[in-house]
Amino acid sequence: MDKFGWAYIGCGSIAHTTANELVKTDDNQIVAIWNRTKSKAEDFAKEYGGTVYDTAEEAINASGVEGVYVNVNGDKHAEYTKLSIKNKKPILCEKPFAVNEKVAKEVFDYAAEKDVYVSEAMWTWHNETALQVKKWVKSGVIGDIQSVDCAFAVQLLKHSDNLRLTTLSMLGGALLDLGVYAIRYCYELFGMPETIQCEGDMHAVDYAEEIKFKYPDFQAEIHISMTEEAGNFFEIKGTKGSISVPKFNSAKQATLRTDGKEEIFEMEGLLYGTQFSNVAAEIRAGKKEGEMIPAKSTVEVMSLLDECRRQMGLVYPQEQARDFE
Repeated sequence: MDKFGWAYIGCGSIAHTTANELVKTDDNQIVAIWNRTKSKAEDFAKEYGGTVYDTAEEAINASGVEGVYVNVNGDKHAEYTKLSIKNKKPILCEKPFAVNEKVAKEVFDYAAEKDVYVSEAMWTWHNETALQVKKWVKSGVIGDIQSVDCAFAVQLLKHSDNLRLTTLSMLGGALLDLGVYAIRYCYELFGMPETIQCEGDMHAVDYAEEIKFKYPDFQAEIHISMTEEAGNFFEIKGTKGSISVPKFNSAKQATLRTDGKEEIFEMEGLLYGTQFSNVAAEIRAGKKEGEMIPAKSTVEVMSLLDECRRQMGLVYPQEQARDFE
């Protein structure tokens, strides 16, 4: 069978990170590329293959394109996802999926109307480690959950001068760049919380936040920051044991501890590459949304992000515009 053909809409840092793995898979290839700055697209094509097009629509409709990977800046995700839907091309769209829950719903409704596959690129949940952690939690092997402690705190602002991180109109801030992973992890394991508390370190955008998700019998405490090195982990304690996941969003290892025993789960292979292979298989099977990342999950996680922003007073300019879609 021929390799699945992807159109890359955007050639920023995440495009390079994913393409580096995509080209190592046996079942995917990049066949079309568009970027606002054409020279960057041309450099990208030299490194990973594919033909550069003058417009996004030309790339989306190029010969051999079976799926579109939207990885422009987050404030433009909905725009290019809708353009792909309009052209009846299946889409894998990077996180954050949209500006807010309302827009996410609109995108999925449009996809349903046009009968087009759309899925969020939440790569963590395409991989074996996160799925194994989910199995452990659901099996009850660590008993009743007593507490959850999570941190995703890295010095992004020290190591990057990318304006998108601190520009409000570009959906800058720690929540949509880092917090989305932690919130998604809680959602996947425990569902929607009963209540949410969120306090942010506010500048032009949120530099950090302390988030508490209250569930019926326990609380999940989440620390997010793009100004400090305070860890990247997810820890779950139960009445019969615990689960530890270092670097949880990209983990290849997790540890289960029960009754003085330790079980270490380890995986090998690609992380982003697995996501592309899974989505390609879903599209070729005729599915209209992701099985691992269904529309409902993306919308509900967007609602949690919205509530955190509401409590921090973080409003994007697009949400104030009269003609905002």
